Amino acid sequence: MKKITKRLFSLFLAGAMIFSLTACSKGKSGDSSDVIKLDNFEILYKSACIMQDFEGKDAIVLTLDFTNKSDKSAIYVWDIDETAVQNGEELEITGADTYEEVISGQFEEVAPGKTLELRTAFVLKDTTNKVEVTFSQFLGDKSGTITIDPSKLEREDSTVVLPPSADGETVLDWWNGDWYGWW
Repeated sequence: MKKITKRLFSLFLAGAMIFSLTACSKGKSGDSSDVIKLDNFEILYKSACIMQDFEGKDAIVLTLDFTNKSDKSAIYVWDIDETAVQNGEELEITGADTYEEVISGQFEEVAPGKTLELRTAFVLKDTTNKVEVTFSQFLGDKSGTITIDPSKLEREDSTVVLPPSADGETVLDWWNGDWYGWW
């Protein structure tokens, strides 16, 4: 009877050790290659897609979570330096008319301890070779890189969607709006 008890106890202990190791590895989500920890900020790469820019060129659009870990408010575009490289060449950041809604989140203020989902976009050289995107803090020493394979990404439509108006004159309302400094 003692042998059976010892064996069951040993089996239970081995199972508990394996379970605890598994639980520890899941808890280390910060060590994932999708999370970049900088001095005062954290960037989580969520997804990417391919869109066409206003000139009809293919562009890679990344969706990120930007977390402000500093004690002051932050704005992504002023605090983070991002570069994308494909085939040894740095890719251009897109910011044209059709991408206004894509990159608009980069200009929002993020309070300390808060997270903002935003998007950033780069014009691709081709859709088959990998892209390495490096993020670094402007006044920090740390940086991190993620690698994305554009050949595995889905395409999304990049057309500008106008909000509907109450009287059905959507285009006229948009044209007469403050987008051009009319008012």
